[in-house]
Formats: sequence, structure tokens, C-alpha cells
Amino acid sequence: MPKYNYTLPATDERGLIAERPQIPYVLPIFIFMTFMAPGAFGNLAGLDWHELWLRYLPGIYTAKTIAAALLLYVYWRYYTRIQWSHLTLGVVVGLFGLVQWVATEYASQAMGLTSAPASADIYNPIDRLPDPAWRYTFYILRTAGPTLVVPVMEELFWRDFLWRALIRGSRFQEVAVGTFSWVSLLVVSAIFGAEHHQWVAGVGYGLLMGGLLLRTKSLGACIVAHGVTNLTLGLYVICTADWQFW
Repeated sequence: MPKYNYTLPATDERGLIAERPQIPYVLPIFIFMTFMAPGAFGNLAGLDWHELWLRYLPGIYTAKTIAAALLLYVYWRYYTRIQWSHLTLGVVVGLFGLVQWVATEYASQAMGLTSAPASADIYNPIDRLPDPAWRYTFYILRTAGPTLVVPVMEELFWRDFLWRALIRGSRFQEVAVGTFSWVSLLVVSAIFGAEHHQWVAGVGYGLLMGGLLLRTKSLGACIVAHGVTNLTLGLYVICTADWQFW
């Protein structure tokens, strides 16, 4: 018998989720990313979509974070049972991940692999939110979302669902979390990097998290590491005003 990491609630054995178990993993990140899509429309239908996206970014970011959190809550019972082990290692890897991300991005810019975004393309809350109360509220929301919501959503998608789907397709639930696969490690890391505008750093971080998953077999350790990296990166950005990392 295969080793399952997933238990389907009996009331849904014939339901949509039973037939399409990937939906709880895919839908939250799809909705989350859809909120960001207008920023890439450029000048369409006579509107400067990028400027509109920058103007309303605090509201957009809050909305997409709440939407993702609600979907995670609704679908929580359908996910793999998370093993919360090796959390200390997760914290250490998360702190290293901050250094890796910032250092890799600056190195890739120096080598011409990536380029720093133009100042007009960066959301600078000091300029956009002159009222300190609104600005610090944005700091809190912009740090809390990547710390508390994004790590759960992304680790469930990238290193739980997609990792295992690359091994056994629609029968991914039959694969134990953290099963070694070169294809999963490399493909997930590559797509994870491509999802981020700082793609070289993203690929490196994807490999780092893949290594943590293989070492610990703990999705909880990956979630903690991801959260620690995002938290410390947010604090770094606020303290240094290096807004390109937001």
C-alpha cells in the first residue's frame, strides 16, 4: 500500500475536490497572482495600468492577502497534514535565505544577469504615503502578509503539491512529502525563480528550500524558513529603504 500524507474528509468522497484534489493547492496562489496581473498591462485601453497598480497597491496587496488567507482557511482540511519538525533548522535556513537573496540579487545585477528596476517602477511608500499613520499601517500589512500567509500558500503549492505532481501527476497524494526527485528539485526551483522578478535569487532560494525539504521531510520547516526570510527581508527593506526588494 502506498504511504499517504493526505486524508480526504468522508463527506467529500464523491465531490469536486475528490476528483480534482489539486484545486485547494492551485486556487489560492492563482487568485493571489491574479491581483497583480493589471500591473503588467502597460498602457491598455487608454489607461496606464502600472501607475494605477502603484497608486492602489496598499489596497490591492491587502485584498489579495485576505483572499488567499480565506481560501487557505476554507480548504485547510484538504491539505497534506503538515509535519512541524526541525523548526530550529528552519529558522537558521530562513535567516541564511535573507543573506542569500540580497547578496545573489546584487551579484546578478553586477554581472548583468538582472537589472535594478527604474525608480518609477518601484513602489516607494515614503513618497506614495506621506501620512505616517497610513505608511506604517502599510509597513505592517506588507510585512505580515509575506510572513504569515505567503509562506503557507507557496510551500503548499510549490514543495507539497507541484513537487509531488511532477513525480506522480494527478496521483500526487500517493507520494510522501520530501521524496527525492531531481526533476522536482530543479523544475520547482526554476519556476519558483521565474515567478519572481529577481529570478536569479529566486532560483537560488528555491534550491535552498528544496534542500531543506529533502533534509527534513518537513513542510513545517519550509514554512517557518520561508516566513523568517520574508519577515527579515521586510525589516531590511523598511530599515534601508531598499524598495526594490518589495
